[in-house]
Amino acid sequence: MKEGLLWYDNQINLDIKERISSAVDFFESKYGYLPEKCYVNPDTLGKPVELGGQIKIIPNERVILNHFWLEFSTE
Repeated sequence: MKEGLLWYDNQINLDIKERISSAVDFFESKYGYLPEKCYVNPDTLGKPVELGGQIKIIPNERVILNHFWLEFSTE
């Protein structure tokens, strides 16, 4: 995890895909392009999720519950 955006979302009543999509939408509106990866705490994620193959969803215990780390390449 190098550079990106840390997004907090406590709307646990929503589907995880909706929650991640909200974070991705904000990221895209702020930076003008989609993130490459989204790191999520395994307890927040639950089961494996895919967003149409455009963004890789990666479980990572270092991410705080109900947070999403959206990462982009610095190269």
